[in-house]
Amino acid sequence: MEKSQEFADVAKTMAKIDVCMMQTVGEHGVNTRPMSNNGEVENDGDNWFFAKSDSTKIAELAEDDRVQLTFADHDGPNFISVWGTGAVVDDVELKKKLWHEGLEQWFDNGPEHPEVALIKVTANKIQTWGDIGERVIE
Repeated sequence: MEKSQEFADVAKTMAKIDVCMMQTVGEHGVNTRPMSNNGEVENDGDNWFFAKSDSTKIAELAEDDRVQLTFADHDGPNFISVWGTGAVVDDVELKKKLWHEGLEQWFDNGPEHPEVALIKVTANKIQTWGDIGERVIE
């Protein structure tokens, strides 16, 4: 799916908000947890996250790839909700490219270690509020 310029414009705001809430669907319903996008938001609104390969979110994505991300930038103020699909990407070179020192507090062995997984959330729909405007982008 080709993303619109509107997706790209919202992605610039998402890249400035380090922590979002990621929701995945598990056997007992929706699970929500804070995640850092490390500023790695592609210009079309897709997001990259590091996770432990044996984590609940990785297992849930294998069963149901629906993901929702919510971002809150109180300085703007801007609020963004992203609906999309999540996929685990096993690419050591990409992990090394996206890696930064702050990740060592969660992943002792660096980006090459098999315990380190990448999650790509591909945006299908974005809703915004605040200074960036109130709208739905599909």
